[in-house]
Parts: sequence; structure tokens; C-alpha cells
Amino acid sequence: MELKDEELTRLLKGMEMEEPSMSFTRNVMEQIKLEKQPVALKTRVDNRIIYGIAAIFGAFIAGVFIYAIGNSTVTYELPKVKIDLTGAVDKTLTPGFLTAFLFIDVVIALIYFDSILRRKKGKSLQ
Repeated sequence: MELKDEELTRLLKGMEMEEPSMSFTRNVMEQIKLEKQPVALKTRVDNRIIYGIAAIFGAFIAGVFIYAIGNSTVTYELPKVKIDLTGAVDKTLTPGFLTAFLFIDVVIALIYFDSILRRKKGKSLQ
């Protein structure tokens, strides 16, 4: 016995839809609340594995670099530059210049240390 689409539609229109009781949804939701919550899976990678892979790559790069340097035949000499600065140094490094230079360095160092101490004081207040 085969039903055609029209007959099936006509039969379904005549039927009433069944609905669960009013407390069914509440009961189901209460049961779900009582169930243990699933824990999110977190895959944790061991740091030793990462460091090991990094060490292998580092050793490989260092080996290639050492091999390339060992087999190279490039020779390089720095150019020789002769500069006579004895007169300029004697004129520049006077006692007054050295005193001013050291004074400025001390002032800069004190400003730097003051900023470090202010940062530490600000962090301790928070």
C-alpha cells in the first residue's frame, strides 16, 4: 500500500501534534544541571620538547656556519690608517674639560638612579 504525497499531507493535517508535559522540560534541565560539567581539553606541550627541537636547529645552523667558515678561502685585511692625534688630544683633554665631562656624567647617573628609585617606590605603593 503506497501513499501518495497528497494523501500523506492530508493525513498529517488531520493529526494533532503531541507535546510533552509542562514539567518535562524543567525536569530535563534540572537533570542536566546535576550532571558533571565537561572539562575543556587543554593539550600541554612539554617545554623540554620545544627546547630540544630548538637546540637541534641551533646546532645544525652552527654546524653549517662553522663548516662554511672552515672551507672558505677568503682573506681580508683591514686597511691601515695612520692618524696623528697627539696635538688634538693634548689640546682637548685639558683639566677643565675632564672636570666638566665627569660632572655631567655624575649628573646623568643621578637622574637615572632617581628614575629607578621612583619606579620602585611607585610599584611598592600599588
